[in-house]
Amino acid sequence: MQELRGVYVVSVTPMKENGEVDYEGIRHNVDWWISEGVHGLMPLGSTGEFASLEEDERKKIAETVMDAAAGRVPVVVGTTAETTKKTIEYTRHAKEIGAAGVLILPSYYCKPSQEEMYVHFKRVAEAVDIPIMIYNNPWSAGVDMQAETVARLAEIKNIRYVKECTADIKRLRDIRVLTNDSVTLFCGWEDLAYESFVMGAKGWVCVVGNIAPKLSVELFDLVVEKKDYEKGWELYKKMLPMLKQLEYSGKLQQTLKYGLDRLGHRGGPVRGPKLPLSDEDKQRIDRMMKDMGLI
Repeated sequence: MQELRGVYVVSVTPMKENGEVDYEGIRHNVDWWISEGVHGLMPLGSTGEFASLEEDERKKIAETVMDAAAGRVPVVVGTTAETTKKTIEYTRHAKEIGAAGVLILPSYYCKPSQEEMYVHFKRVAEAVDIPIMIYNNPWSAGVDMQAETVARLAEIKNIRYVKECTADIKRLRDIRVLTNDSVTLFCGWEDLAYESFVMGAKGWVCVVGNIAPKLSVELFDLVVEKKDYEKGWELYKKMLPMLKQLEYSGKLQQTLKYGLDRLGHRGGPVRGPKLPLSDEDKQRIDRMMKDMGLI
């Protein structure tokens, strides 16, 4: 079974002006990201507006990304749903279409307990034999899966990865200690990428990779593969304003979609209730992109 590591673009879902999913845009973006050297793709995460999509759209998006990638890079599909039954359904579909793994957030409305999260993931893992990446994001889900719960889940053979989004670098340390490095950690917080790599993360669920795939891969290679911490730090500092924009502005999808459009790729509008960027927002993003050498 292939070990997943490296820069995985957690991809936006491009849309047409009428709000429909732009499936040809998905294909275009996939080709561009792969040509820029990313190690994998991750559709239907929070960045991909999964919660704003209909069931048939979610399945077609996953199928479109798989078809467009055509085996060139692994694809990890987001299969989060509010119920265990629906999560299993989406996870089974991901396996059927050949996904390399799935990304699953805890139920995000019912605010499950640690035991409920454990049982939820255990049931999904037992129902579908596919590598699972736990997606711990208390800011989105409203619940924080503790390192002790992750360690219990790590005893299940196909729960093999963790996307850690607490913005607490100590959490990576605690997971490594409690699991004895039996799971592979992926950075899930943009402006802790460098720190996460130093702490032992072997992958990056990469938001900024939507608009800066080559720079993201370069940062990973410098810090993780080459251990060139000084050069990596200099590149990281150049990227930090955009990384902070993505994490803290509340306009993550809008920023990425505008950036893609600005670069001649496919972004389009976001779905309501999210609102488009202001002219002031766009000017600020333009400055950040210029400072990164993107435009």
